[in-house]
Order: sequence, then structure tokens, then C-alpha cells
Amino acid sequence: MTRPGSAVGQHDVAVIGCGLMGAALARTFAKNGYAVAVWNRTPGRAEALSGDRITPARSIGDAVRSSRLIVACTSTTEALLTALAPAAPWHGAALVNLASSSPEEAEGAERWAAARGAAYLDGAVLCRPQDIGSSRAAILYAGSSAVWSEHERTLKCLAGASTYVSEQVTAASLLNVGLVGAFYVSALSAYVEAATYVLSQGVSVEALHALTPVAVAGLEKAAEEAAAAIASGEHATDQATIDTYAEGAGAALAVLRGSGQRARLLAAAAGNLATAAAAGLGAFGFSAQTEVMNEGGTATAATATEKE
Repeated sequence: MTRPGSAVGQHDVAVIGCGLMGAALARTFAKNGYAVAVWNRTPGRAEALSGDRITPARSIGDAVRSSRLIVACTSTTEALLTALAPAAPWHGAALVNLASSSPEEAEGAERWAAARGAAYLDGAVLCRPQDIGSSRAAILYAGSSAVWSEHERTLKCLAGASTYVSEQVTAASLLNVGLVGAFYVSALSAYVEAATYVLSQGVSVEALHALTPVAVAGLEKAAEEAAAAIASGEHATDQATIDTYAEGAGAALAVLRGSGQRARLLAAAAGNLATAAAAGLGAFGFSAQTEVMNEGGTATAATATEKE
């Protein structure tokens, strides 16, 4: 086992931040045969990880100097950069930031690293701490392709479904905001809303479980088609139109509210469909709502021409 405060480069990776996720990262690196230095603002958390292949660092500077690969998982990117301020030298090191960050914070962290001679990867963790190390776990990475090429094998041991997204350092954050924040949270909330209604009306949980995979599979296919249509700007369809969906959503909303449900998410979806229909998009596919998604947005000239 490497001794605390050991020499520069004596560890394969340094993990900054030893909360639930950081601890899972450190243990997974060690399980895969890597020598790991760990540091946490509260030393006890780092010391609790001490064991075969994991060594607590005396200071954050010692942790940074101990490896050419520094993987950070702190509460925020701001907290990370504040903690790292006294650490040096950085030349030749790579900083991989797995703290939740906005696109603007990702750009700022990349500039911060570059000013100190370090390469940078921004990451977004799309799994729970207990999933780290499994094939179903996913971490998105964006930024320096050189860092990814050099450390891909090491980083992929953390999550089998990890993906390098783009040289654009904001890409991982953008996908995290969109897929997790805007989509996953909203979709799961909509499911809770739907399940609350169905189960309150006496339908068995077994029946709900049986049909849920069918609904999810349909959503997956529809999502792929919607993304392709939004990217191409082609929203013409021979399937259900916005007018059809709007009518169905309105009818469902009346039923849910008649049963005493607030149905806030369904009401929001019905409102979006109504806005699109009012903008003249009623004869187009579901994806045409994208034309009025921006605040104050109106149907584009291309869509209007397409409709004519």
C-alpha cells in the first residue's frame, strides 16, 4: 500500500471528494487494480476509504501531485475550483470534473485548467453511486480528446456505458440538463401522476406493471423519431397529428380532473399542444411543437411553407 503523502506520480489516479459518489469512484478504481490517492475537505471521509490500493492524501496539493489523472466529484464545480486553488503544479496533469456543472461552469473550468497548464474533461454522471462499476452505469465525457484517448481505459472501468461525447466541453453538461433535468425528471413525474390516477381508480399494480414496458417502448421509438424530425426540420406526418394529440390530451385532462386529480403535467402538455395548434401546426407531427418551444416563439417560415 502506498504511504500517505507519497511522491509525485506514485498513484494511477487521484480522487477529489469522498462523498457517496466519490467513494464509489475510488473503490471501483482500486477494485480494477489502480493505485488511488483520495482527498476530502473533511479528512475522516478520505481516511475511511484507506485500504488496499487506496491512500488518503495529507492535502489536496499532495493528491494533485500524486497522479497525472485527477478525478473530482465534489458538490459543485465552484467548490472544486476553490478547493483546488492552492494545488500545484498542474503541468502534464489531466483534470476530470464529475461535479454537476452548467455549460457556463464547464467552460470556466476548462479555462481555469488551461491557465494552469492542465488538460480538462467535463463529465456528467447518469447513474447512482451503487451502479458505479457496472455495465449499466453511464458517465458522459466532453472536452479534450487527448485526455480521453490517454485515460479511456481507466475511466471506462467506472461505468460500462460511458461515452465520449464531443470536443465541445459543454456537451456533457448540455445532455445532462436536457436528458436528465428536462426529460427524465419530467417523464418520471408524469408517470407518477399517471400511476396515482390509475391506482386510485382500482386498477391493480400488477396490471400497471404489465403495461408500463409497452408504454416505455413506444416512448423510446417516438423519441427517436422526434429527435430526427427536430434535427431535420421535417414535421410532416402520416401518423397522429398535433390536433389529434391535443384532443386526446384535453379529454384525458378532463377525466383526471373530474376524479379529483390536479394533473399538472398533463395540463402543461395539453397547453403546449394547444399553443402549437394555435400557431398553425395542428396538421403536423408531435415534434412540430419545437417550433414554438422558445419563449415568444412562432412557427418558422420553413414550417409554414411546408404546410402550404
